[in-house]
Amino acid sequence: MEINVPNNLVNHYLKHTNLRANNKGYTIVDIFRDFWDPFLKDNSHLNIRDDVFDNVNRMLLCRTPELGYSFYDCPNCSNFWIAFNTCKSRFCNSCGVKYAKARSLTVNNVLLNCSHRHITFTIPKSIQHYFRSDRRRLNLLFEAVNETLKYLFKRQGRIKDYQAGYILVLHTFGRALNFNAHIHCLISEGMIDKLGNFKVMKHFNYELLRKSFMKSLLDLLHKELGNGFYQEKCQLYKENDQGFYVHAPNKSDDFKDHKKLVDYVLRYTGRPAMAQSRIILTYEDMVEYYYEPHEDDHLPDEEKEGRVIVTVHVYEFIKKLIIHIPNREFKTIRYYGLYSSKGRKRRKNFKRKVSYRNLHKPLKWRNLIYKTFKYDILKCECGALMEYKRESSYFP
Repeated sequence: MEINVPNNLVNHYLKHTNLRANNKGYTIVDIFRDFWDPFLKDNSHLNIRDDVFDNVNRMLLCRTPELGYSFYDCPNCSNFWIAFNTCKSRFCNSCGVKYAKARSLTVNNVLLNCSHRHITFTIPKSIQHYFRSDRRRLNLLFEAVNETLKYLFKRQGRIKDYQAGYILVLHTFGRALNFNAHIHCLISEGMIDKLGNFKVMKHFNYELLRKSFMKSLLDLLHKELGNGFYQEKCQLYKENDQGFYVHAPNKSDDFKDHKKLVDYVLRYTGRPAMAQSRIILTYEDMVEYYYEPHEDDHLPDEEKEGRVIVTVHVYEFIKKLIIHIPNREFKTIRYYGLYSSKGRKRRKNFKRKVSYRNLHKPLKWRNLIYKTFKYDILKCECGALMEYKRESSYFP
């Protein structure tokens, strides 16, 4: 079935959307459309994972007739609207926005009605290669952080077996798109015992967190890699006598709004490792983009070094992005303690902040478009509401 969409309708749609629009240059999907096949041909020696092929290929087909479409027409005039199906890829910027919003709503729905702390667990550069070469080892990061926090809770609530709730999110990238596996933790500043009693937990012993996290992770790596890792393990203890770096913003820097904090932690789940707005320009086979260095985060404006501009060959740019595509069954967001399925039994009487129905409402695609662009995509120019036509729609 071939459908010719009037140019005036296309122009009217583009006027109210930013899809595939980047005044500074190509979008990420444009870059892959132009260079993915040549990249594969010129880099046939690379051992590219099947999940990378799957996610890239789905992204390239996103919102194209090959994935099907839904047809809407106006009951009062001849106007119509075609909504092409999305790819649901974990590498698509467009689909990733909706995925991040959905995950954010889910996370906000399970949070206790108390303040939360954002903690980041990082590891030395010298052991990053173990996780890049075998992505299954990324599970060890979750396990090490979980063991560390359970030990912390045991020390703070040893009498009545208090438990906090925490959500762990894995990022494998740094701001420069380098491989930098680390865990973001969103943890409640309160604990509940088996009877449902609540206890405030304001103090976090960061020395304990650093050293306990280092010990847990190195023990897990030792078990995974065998005795050949022993000497390196001893050297890491010598080089990191204060433990591995664990970062938490000062209390004054904490997010006051739960939603903003959750959005910040989940901003790159289900989408590429960088925002398209960071692409400055593309020319011939080069890509220029920028990032804000971590060192500037807490400096006054006059002391900041400013944006770092990076110019790389397009093949190198593609490599920097696809290395961060997760495997199909790998969960980058995990729930522990009171936020796990088992732990939620302790909070039966703990009032939720908002109902799931109210949180779930913005996930409808029409509402999402209106919320983003302040434009009702199904409202015709004549004022009528377009109607869905199943017989004119296509689903492959």
